[in-house]
Amino acid sequence: MVLDEPTAIVHDWFQGMHGSERVVEALRSGLFGDGREPDILTFAAAREVIPAELSRRIVRESRLATLPGIRQSGRDAGRWRYLLPYMPHYFASLDLNAYDVVIASSHACAINVRPRPDALFACYSHTPMRYAWLPDTDPGGVGALSSLGLRVFRDRLRRTDLAASRRPDAFAANSTTVRDRIRRFYDRDATVIHPPVAVDEFDAGGEKEEGHFLWTQRLVSYKRPELVAEAFRGLPYRLTMVGVGPLEARLRASLPANVELRGWVSREELRDLFGRASGFVHVAEEDFGIAMVEALAAGLPVVGLDAGGARDIVRPGLDGILIDEAKLEPLRTAIRSVAETSWDPAALHARAREFSTERFLDHLREWLDEASTQKRGHAVRWAA
Repeated sequence: MVLDEPTAIVHDWFQGMHGSERVVEALRSGLFGDGREPDILTFAAAREVIPAELSRRIVRESRLATLPGIRQSGRDAGRWRYLLPYMPHYFASLDLNAYDVVIASSHACAINVRPRPDALFACYSHTPMRYAWLPDTDPGGVGALSSLGLRVFRDRLRRTDLAASRRPDAFAANSTTVRDRIRRFYDRDATVIHPPVAVDEFDAGGEKEEGHFLWTQRLVSYKRPELVAEAFRGLPYRLTMVGVGPLEARLRASLPANVELRGWVSREELRDLFGRASGFVHVAEEDFGIAMVEALAAGLPVVGLDAGGARDIVRPGLDGILIDEAKLEPLRTAIRSVAETSWDPAALHARAREFSTERFLDHLREWLDEASTQKRGHAVRWAA
């Protein structure tokens, strides 16, 4: 069953294949058939680091974001984020008159689009704009933007974002935490639809290396890489860390002897690391946290933070341990507890299947049908 109406997917930006980009790819490949694929509109797209099939469907991006010195080149981040104050206007000015269905995949400004009044406008929210509402917890580097005057624009961004939140006919949130933010900041209800995770890519049946933990994130402060590395100092376990980012040099300079830091690795190498490890550590507060689900799919118990999306994923005592604070001693205690407890990899994999791509698409179809029926008096048109 595929969506059979002219459809646009509008996404903030494509800087790699992270959680929000995976949502768009699942929509493109799972909701649409040959000859019915959606047009994708965005502000900036680093096409060389996203799948060719996804890049092919991007029909519009900002000319400003493609300028030399501004555009992202490969994994070099570029400077297009400095154009954030302009982005709401860019999205609001997009011509969407050709589309009967518009889906905004938004964590920043994509929510500002203005479809035809009779079109179905559904917003899948990864979070209300952190730059406006949660600047102190923004993982995208709001500090640098603030130094360029973002504080001056924050009130305007809030007003613009709040006005934009009135336009969608329906909201979906990627976690319970994000649903609560939508209620708090927008005074709108949202349906929780967890993002898609390719759980079948991971094998929980392989031989595990006892006492070998894995951490895989970007090397930025809110992901807490230095705290995690320090927690293993003196423990009788090993930790493999995978990631790149601005903290790499500082982290390498102080690594404990039982901690290995790798840089970027291929998807195949990462799956192999998941397959051999016996535990996973993730103590950042995330909107959702796909890596934690991937760990469960590989049969790894998770040491996580009792905040954000981890509360939707990890059931304490069943799938791992959640700590109240991201501090050294509680983290060390949780690591020891996970290492000394017997876990059932098959049961952990079964838990991960509750967040599969198939389940995501089923829930999304139901959500779109309900929203369309409420607005247009009929469900979305589907074709076999």
